[in-house]
This record gives sequence, structure tokens and C-alpha cells, in this order.
Amino acid sequence: MASTGFGAYLKEAILAARFPTPTHFARAVGTDPSVVLRWLSEEQRPTIRSIERIAPLLGKSMNELVRAAYPDRLRGPEPTSPAMHPLAHELARLLADDSPIPQADREALETVLDRMLDPYRKLSRRRRSG
Repeated sequence: MASTGFGAYLKEAILAARFPTPTHFARAVGTDPSVVLRWLSEEQRPTIRSIERIAPLLGKSMNELVRAAYPDRLRGPEPTSPAMHPLAHELARLLADDSPIPQADREALETVLDRMLDPYRKLSRRRRSG
């Protein structure tokens, strides 16, 4: 049975936001990867300040992330995990540390994808802030 807690929700949101690994996400957040791993394993929940930093990176509202992280305090249902494109799963697997692709090729692929997606990230941010 699939987990429905915040860790599972965050994992899906990280992949949907096209971060290949939790470490990549942690770097973007500006936090230690071990903190993100504690969120994913549900050993710890993010603070409101952390939620403020991660919400824009995941394309989520603060309210949605607070409800997902603290459903017991808000008495609201947990949000459903975002739908994932099959390529997102495949890409995450191919860029992971245990990928069959050599490290140099993974880094080259990541660089190419970052460059291709960068204009769309900026467009997406403008739409949300406008």
C-alpha cells in the first residue's frame, strides 16, 4: 500500500518539479540534504520558514504545503500527490546516483536539460508572481 504521509507527498512533488534527486532539491532550497531526507522519512516536518522557501520551488502554495505537513493541526485532508509524467520517473531513475549511465554522461545530460528548461522555469515564475 502506498504511503500517504508528508514524506510521500514531498517525494512526488520533488519529482514533479523535475528535481532528479532529493540532494538536488536540497541544494536549490539551500539546506543540508540530510534535512530533506528527514522530511522524506517523516522523522521531522519542515518549519514554516522552510515551507516558505520550498513552496515556490515546488510550484505549490504555502497553504497546500502546510496542510500536507501538518494535517493533524489543521484537521484538513492531506492533498493528493501530484500526477507524474512517465518521463519524470524515467529521468529521475536515469539521473540517480545508482543509474547505469556513467557519471560524466549523467552530468552532461543534466546540464543540457537544465539549459533547455531554464527559460520555461523563468516563465513559470513570472506567471505565478503576476
